[in-house]
Amino acid sequence: MVVIWIIAYESAQKSAVYGLCDLFSMAEYACNSQQKIKVEIILEDNINDIYKQSPNIIILPPSLNKSPNKCNHQQLVKFLRYYHLQGCILASICAGTFILAKTNLLDDREATTHWAYAEIFKRAFPKVILKEDQILIDNNDVITAGGMMAWIDLGLRVVERFLDRNIMLKTTQFMLIDPPRKLQSPYINFIPKYNHGDQEIVKAQRWLLNTNLRKVTVKDLVNQSGLEERTFLRRFKKAINLTPKTYLQHFRIERARTILATTNVSIEQVSWEIGYADTSSFRKNFTKITHITPREYRKKYGITT
Repeated sequence: MVVIWIIAYESAQKSAVYGLCDLFSMAEYACNSQQKIKVEIILEDNINDIYKQSPNIIILPPSLNKSPNKCNHQQLVKFLRYYHLQGCILASICAGTFILAKTNLLDDREATTHWAYAEIFKRAFPKVILKEDQILIDNNDVITAGGMMAWIDLGLRVVERFLDRNIMLKTTQFMLIDPPRKLQSPYINFIPKYNHGDQEIVKAQRWLLNTNLRKVTVKDLVNQSGLEERTFLRRFKKAINLTPKTYLQHFRIERARTILATTNVSIEQVSWEIGYADTSSFRKNFTKITHITPREYRKKYGITT
């Protein structure tokens, strides 16, 4: 029997908690009940009452808390460390990785969380090797997943590990869902940072927001800031942690994503609109940043009419 505990901590996403229960029930159905799966929802307030039991895996679901690092969870962290020492696998999804990271079990190891939490996570846990572009990272004894709906990917990975791949695939077919995804990259929006405190850099950034991108260059940004070029390049990198050239590239690709998703204009036209004279260069950079081609992106996220 596979024993799975799902921790219903404060602010845990209920749809993920109960969705995981349903997914594991479907997996048990898919294997014709040849392998039993026992799923228990454990309230954080009750964890001190269940020591000495032996789950195979403990799952920390996503959170609806906008500030996931502010909660303490001291007893839960102690609880997780104890069961890890007993050989239990620990898994987290989205903001749940903040709790798992407090155990120090992710130090010097790769992990993932929701891409929007990446900067907060890096500041809070600098020893963790964060791979925010990944949807799921399996380190055998600890598994992390990124994204609020990545509980599906994690659940399928658990089915694959404790049952087998065929059962996992049968589960996806029965539930009409895809096998576990690998990357968050197609979902990650480029969100410029404006709260860095450098007014001259912000001035250039805001100018870019309402500017035709067809002929914009780094030199234009320098001119809009009113700074000397070397000063601008140094202060821009310090403020945003990107070079102006890289920033402009990401800004262009983000604009392209919007055009691809909301219009039917040709790929060549999109390329021209955002400032690429060479469509092949646009395709190359778009794929490099999003890990999906412009055509595939439009097919997945674009309008249908």
